[in-house]
Amino acid sequence: MKKIMQNKTQFKIYLIIIVSLIVISLILSLTSLTLLESFRITFGSVFVLFLPGYVITHLFLKDLDLIEKIALSFALSIAIVPLTIFYLNRIGMKINTLNSLISIISIILISFLIKAIKRKIVQKQFSKPSK
Repeated sequence: MKKIMQNKTQFKIYLIIIVSLIVISLILSLTSLTLLESFRITFGSVFVLFLPGYVITHLFLKDLDLIEKIALSFALSIAIVPLTIFYLNRIGMKINTLNSLISIISIILISFLIKAIKRKIVQKQFSKPSK
């Protein structure tokens, strides 16, 4: 029961965050930016500065509070994304929107892959009969 209430609370928080981002985008569109540019800036910032770190934090550090996850998510994203793009530039890949998008999606997918491998290893250890 406690888990269901916690999931409902997290859902409400996520909904508030998304609505807030939409409102921020609409307010930005009242400036010299178009609506599409304001949505791109707002949601792109979240995609670059928050999402990779949140995925990593959520997958590997489940026992943290939501505020701790959010703070750690920003810190991890700010550390991981620029380093990834920097090293991709050092090996000769050009920095543009598409390559940045692909590298951020790759960070997220690699995190999920590591978690799946880790889960499979743990399941094998527990499924072995003890002698």
